[in-house]
Amino acid sequence: MKKAIRILNELVEKGVVEQYALGGAVAVLFYTETLNTKDVDVFVTTHVTKSKTGIVHLGSIYEHLKKAGYKMDGQYFIVDGVPVDFIAAYDDLTMEAVDNAADKLYGGIKVRVFRPEHLMAIALQTGRPQDLRKIDLLKTQTALDEKFLMATLKRHGLVEKWRRYADG
Repeated sequence: MKKAIRILNELVEKGVVEQYALGGAVAVLFYTETLNTKDVDVFVTTHVTKSKTGIVHLGSIYEHLKKAGYKMDGQYFIVDGVPVDFIAAYDDLTMEAVDNAADKLYGGIKVRVFRPEHLMAIALQTGRPQDLRKIDLLKTQTALDEKFLMATLKRHGLVEKWRRYADG
């Protein structure tokens, strides 16, 4: 994963993307015990192009990585054996999460990671069973900024969904 992180930082340095942050299960790993995942979700903010159908085109990222010799397997770029999934920040919540990502270290390399409160809000918004498990892990295994979490949930219209989740 070190090589993947180096490439992500390089994409920012070269202006291919404005910013990135790890999300999904790999981001949760920075705050909790081990979680099973098959890929690294990388949320990016960049000058993306949308097709007429509304599909976001991340061509500049793909072109850069292909020129560097990386191959794709389905939707993933394989970097040093690690499947990396590039996801354009797709709404106000994910854009906010990228903008407010925490700087962490992985093997001595700086990497940007979604804050646990944003991970919880995104998981709540998505609502799949595997996402709700991430919320449980984060609630029990990391120090949360409760005020920041509640403000984030309020800003993104998720307070009622949070109440339903909390009531079980």
